[in-house]
Amino acid sequence: MLRLPSLRTRPAYASRILFSRRALSSQPSAPPLIRIENGTFYQSYPTPEDEAKGTNPPIFSNLDFLLPSNPASGQQQHWAVIGASGRTQFLNVLRGQYISIPPTARSYPYLLTDEVAKKNPQLRYPGHAIQYIGFSGEGSGAIGGTRGAYLSARYESLREETDWTVRQYLRGQTSLNPLEEDKEGLIRDEAYFTDIVTQLRLHDLLDMPVANLSNGQTRRTRIAKALLGRPELLLLDDPFMGLDPATVRGISELLHRLASNAEPRLVLSIRPQDPIPDWITHLLILGNHGRVLLQEGRKEAKKTFEAWGRMAVKAGSTPKYQQIMKKAKADIRAGYLDKQLIFDMGLVPPPEESQYSIQAPRMGEALIEMDGVRVQYGDKVVLGNWSQKIMGKPKEGLHWTVRRGQRWVILGPNGSGKTTLLSLITSDHPQAYALPIKIFGRSRLPEPGKPPISLFELQSRIGHSSPEIHAFFPRQLTIRQAIESAFAETFLSKPVLSHDRDLDVSAALRFFRAELDPNFKAEPLRVMIDRDYFPSTERAWKGATYEIDYDIDFADNVTFGELSTEHQRVVLFLRAMIHKPDIVILDESFSGMTSSLRDKCMHFLEVGERIDKHSTATKRAGHKIPWTEAVAGREPRREMLFPRSFSQEKRHFGLTDQQALIMISHVSYEVPNIVRHYMRLPSAHPDDATGLDFRFGYLHMKSVLGMPAVWDRAWTHKDLFEKSGARKNFRRGREEGEVLDEDVYEYWSI
Repeated sequence: MLRLPSLRTRPAYASRILFSRRALSSQPSAPPLIRIENGTFYQSYPTPEDEAKGTNPPIFSNLDFLLPSNPASGQQQHWAVIGASGRTQFLNVLRGQYISIPPTARSYPYLLTDEVAKKNPQLRYPGHAIQYIGFSGEGSGAIGGTRGAYLSARYESLREETDWTVRQYLRGQTSLNPLEEDKEGLIRDEAYFTDIVTQLRLHDLLDMPVANLSNGQTRRTRIAKALLGRPELLLLDDPFMGLDPATVRGISELLHRLASNAEPRLVLSIRPQDPIPDWITHLLILGNHGRVLLQEGRKEAKKTFEAWGRMAVKAGSTPKYQQIMKKAKADIRAGYLDKQLIFDMGLVPPPEESQYSIQAPRMGEALIEMDGVRVQYGDKVVLGNWSQKIMGKPKEGLHWTVRRGQRWVILGPNGSGKTTLLSLITSDHPQAYALPIKIFGRSRLPEPGKPPISLFELQSRIGHSSPEIHAFFPRQLTIRQAIESAFAETFLSKPVLSHDRDLDVSAALRFFRAELDPNFKAEPLRVMIDRDYFPSTERAWKGATYEIDYDIDFADNVTFGELSTEHQRVVLFLRAMIHKPDIVILDESFSGMTSSLRDKCMHFLEVGERIDKHSTATKRAGHKIPWTEAVAGREPRREMLFPRSFSQEKRHFGLTDQQALIMISHVSYEVPNIVRHYMRLPSAHPDDATGLDFRFGYLHMKSVLGMPAVWDRAWTHKDLFEKSGARKNFRRGREEGEVLDEDVYEYWSI
């Protein structure tokens, strides 16, 4: 019996159901805010030459959509746009972007009413009435910060005139030569300003430069800025991405209150694997090639979702679901519906927990040693404001050792110091020189008998991917140059390459060619048969040509800036992995990726180009994944034809026992199963009300953070954790071989 997850906690997906005539005819009494009737939208105006050449395809075809301003029933409509791709494009259509054919297909009747004119005449223009916030751009530049020539700039004490504070940014005081009436900012309603700042927990950040904000703090600030403009409609593109669970709940509750009062109305875009907020009432599901698969009320969509779940597990159809399943299968054959999304959206039960049994790799020498680290700015402590038990005695600050072979994830609320901690490891933080930190057994300053470790040696032995690097990375580099920069001292300096390094880069590009090559088309594998070694195969393979080496010329022609955000993150992920460093640091590296692309990156991280049924991608999916199935099907034939060269073709086999992994993530499905240790940082602000304390922990062999119960325990307060009976003492962990350090800290296991 198929048991579907609750629609209150899982996103959903379904077959294509366009607005019916009944839905379009039952319009509310007040004019709709947005009306789209049979509109086709293009990036640029279509010409006959475009059609002949097959260029400039429509983004959406024959699109219908209606967003009421004041529903006649009094029931507000809160929409969520869900899809693996096309979400941003759909929101851009709503705010007036792209060419509409015919031009009258898209209109904004409510903005022309006297009610809007009395409120604010500027709201008659959709550009003012409809505000969009996208979260693909990272760094202070996304919110007006102008400083940022290098990664460590955020930690400097010297302030420039253009280093706006959060208060100045929110109040609009970002002009060097403001008019007299604008010197105090653009905020006129102080009570509303205070309320927004309070709800988004920005009080303690008002005097901080925007360049110093963490990623989560940056996003809260951008949402506050948009709300202060009081638009009629706010479009939020992935608003919860990169936020910790406590902040997600807080922002969701705030958005719900605003949407309930229509101040402003909201349309969210979320990824298929993300939970849908409880207050969302209507869903629009996007498929491939700009096809709208479903748009209707959340309750009405339940039948469609159930049919999808039954189809995915081959539970058999009934008259109740036959028509829906027939249409869904047609969409799969046409390429509009990717079956992978059915699993991503939680319409199929997850694999049983008993499937997991993971043995941690053997641990070796210490790569990172922190002995009482405490980062402080004046009276404000941003990291290490706690005590740990060392040899049974409490000691202040962070005491942490990372050894070869360990796989760590760092958890904690936004603003808890995760990014600061990583900056100490990479030496981007100036206090790294003064704190008790050793990297690879040496500190940044000379010691008796030991030279200091140089910045260039750190860069060569650490692979790092983060939103900060994404923000600063030069867009003009080609894909190959971007990956090869891992062998250089700076982003733009000349890399030190060799034949083996060139083969490593080429192998990684082949593995991700389907994602990175804009002109990629899936074709059967072709292998050139060497008749000198296999003369007897000429007749057997007559008429067939095969090639082992895929065409990767695209990497020399496509620039980093031409890629989408998620594909840029793939390039940065490969850049962090390609030189096989001692320490791999992945700071929200999989955030913003589709689930299938994220799983492919995890597979590469764990086992490289190999096919392994124990990888995270295979374990979590519980079904055959298209790209792994295709590669697995090729291997026997390749090995049969090329027994000598087959083993040399693969060059990447995942992390080794000599490498350590450190990750930061706020969501469980972005943490691979190979992660066996976690560290949770407490909130730096008492008023965050997260109730979280500092804690280390490790996972038992049959536990992974992807399990909801395990993830919840990792985010539970110490006292509640003890009462649950889940606490295990340090001795047991040592006996199981999962913990080496006998004198480190109080350890928790789940």
